[in-house]
Amino acid sequence: MQIEDHAAIRTTIENWLDAEGITFKNVPDLNSHFHILAGLKNISIHIHESKVRRGCLIVQGVWALGPDQLERVEKIKDEDKRSLFLSLFAILDKSEYHFMLQEDFNSQSWLKIQRTLYIEDITRTRLLEEMKDLNSRFVNMNYTLNEALGYIVPVSSDSPVYT
Repeated sequence: MQIEDHAAIRTTIENWLDAEGITFKNVPDLNSHFHILAGLKNISIHIHESKVRRGCLIVQGVWALGPDQLERVEKIKDEDKRSLFLSLFAILDKSEYHFMLQEDFNSQSWLKIQRTLYIEDITRTRLLEEMKDLNSRFVNMNYTLNEALGYIVPVSSDSPVYT
């Protein structure tokens, strides 16, 4: 596949997604030759060819916390939020993924995880494996976060810390 044939690359990826029964849509993106948003079971995956990094296909997941997760986060002390953030950061830092984790738990792009694939190496199997791995990474982070939130004692002025 030629690196400069952006439309052919996009069409090939769309055909692969369609053959796998993965829903997708094209989204506007001034920084990319094309940008596809694909829906997996647990997360949406962004697939786009960067205008800045020639020949690179970015495969990225973006996660915002759910309402009950945010509610639980809001009940904990600021120092516990910081500790939780640092714990999650340490887990991600040990992976081979590029990531951005924000301390603002309310952010709509609270966590971004991505991999960079090279157009000349792209295959259906490779792309789908990356998408599956990203999905698994987000599921694992969600379990880790929920476990941590379940063990953090919510701050309340009417209940003692120790009983």
